[in-house]
Amino acid sequence: MNYLRISALALTTLAVISCTDKPEKEPLKIGNLELSEAKPVPGDSLSLWYTPENTADTLAPEAFFVYTVNTNSYPEDIDLVEDGERYKGSIAIPDSAQGLIFNFKVDDEYEANEEQGYSLNLYTESGEPIPGSEAGIAFYKLARGSYYGMKTTPDSTLAAINRALDKNPELKDDWFDIHMRVMNQVDAKAAGTRIDEELAAYAQKGELSKDDYQKLMTLYQIKRDQPKIDSIQAIFVDKYPKSQLAQNSYVSKMRGAQTPEEKHVVLEEFKEKIGTDGTQKDFLYRSLAEAYLNVGDTENFKKYMAMAGDDASKASTLNNIAWGYAESGENLELAEELSKKSLDIIEAEKSNKPDYYTARQYENNLKSTKAMYADTYGLILFKQGKVKEAIAAQEQAVADRTSPDVYERYMQYLTADAQYDNVFEKASELVEEGNATAKTKEYLATAYAETDQDGDFESYLSGLEKIAHDKALAELKKEMLDEEAPTFNLKNLNGEEIALADLKGKTVVLDFWATWCG
Repeated sequence: MNYLRISALALTTLAVISCTDKPEKEPLKIGNLELSEAKPVPGDSLSLWYTPENTADTLAPEAFFVYTVNTNSYPEDIDLVEDGERYKGSIAIPDSAQGLIFNFKVDDEYEANEEQGYSLNLYTESGEPIPGSEAGIAFYKLARGSYYGMKTTPDSTLAAINRALDKNPELKDDWFDIHMRVMNQVDAKAAGTRIDEELAAYAQKGELSKDDYQKLMTLYQIKRDQPKIDSIQAIFVDKYPKSQLAQNSYVSKMRGAQTPEEKHVVLEEFKEKIGTDGTQKDFLYRSLAEAYLNVGDTENFKKYMAMAGDDASKASTLNNIAWGYAESGENLELAEELSKKSLDIIEAEKSNKPDYYTARQYENNLKSTKAMYADTYGLILFKQGKVKEAIAAQEQAVADRTSPDVYERYMQYLTADAQYDNVFEKASELVEEGNATAKTKEYLATAYAETDQDGDFESYLSGLEKIAHDKALAELKKEMLDEEAPTFNLKNLNGEEIALADLKGKTVVLDFWATWCG
């Protein structure tokens, strides 16, 4: 008998049985989300099924996932297809990923599993959580979660970071900045003690590395010790003259310079000592160009603006300048040139998606930006008497959901071109939707008269306005809460302290506002 042959056959049989009997991957359910694996590994494909909270919704949810890599996060779109009352999709998990967060948007609202979010750690082949996975997810929820319906606290985030660093001390450098800042947010006194310990340790070191200087700046930023920050920055810039921080220092210098001559000195010094192309150098060129424009030197404005790279920042600068001229009615020929350039740049930006957008988010952002710049272009053309060209531009402006004043300009241009049927149809829709300004209603009145409509205009307008009112009321009722308000005391505009409890039975309007927006 050939024992060797029998043994080989037995091994082959055992291997087949082993592969056949390999257990299926365990699925996972988180709220309304089902996943094909409970412990996915980077590089895996992962299937998912999502059931909207309201299954009567007719629109498919918009979905994207975020994968974390230490303190960084990167979003990617998910394509969903209908699967009965739920929606199915799949993702390819990047090899560098450590954790996953899923976001689902239904009817312009994010559903976030009762504010907990949909997230899971990623695992090694042996089934252990990847180091830093939990911390990365916790930090994402703290930094970005509120945009997508999630709620968390700095305390729970700090606890997750501490657990990660206790188990994996090698992560300390990656998490140093965020760890210190979150600790300071939770307990400033304890953070202060820890920061002082770190500073004492650095004081004992001899030669400091580039990373050491950056950590020192983080510590002094948290302590808000500006003299120390300035001192370390000066040393850092001297030791590392081509670093990002050194380049940023020239941005600050340029902002401080007032005249074209002063700004020119900053630019030449940058070119001599750093010379690196990039966003900082482009900013210096744009700033110098604007300074020349402010003193009426159009030739040098064009010269230095052309030297700045074509990117979203340049497009924004050009649009802002063009809009100022459009509003004032001055320099319209130059304004048209700048506005057209801003639109050309945005069109070319399609291939330059930043990491912090998904492809769909970036496409929507470009669409919105292009609509805004087209509104500028349309107004410039209209003020030059190029009515039909202005209408074409404004049609791009209103292609994206936009503000009532943009629609108003569209109605103005159509009315100027005697397109009364169009004005009647579109302005009527705007009134019904609650997007009509007083001027839009005037253009509607003109179109009503010019198109020989039956009945009187005021009755027609009242009917449209009632439809708008009823729609707005229905939307308001959907958003109303039936919950007990938290108690609080606040001062009114007269400096008098008001207790909410004293106003029981009355209607109270809270006006939230802030001062940082220009």
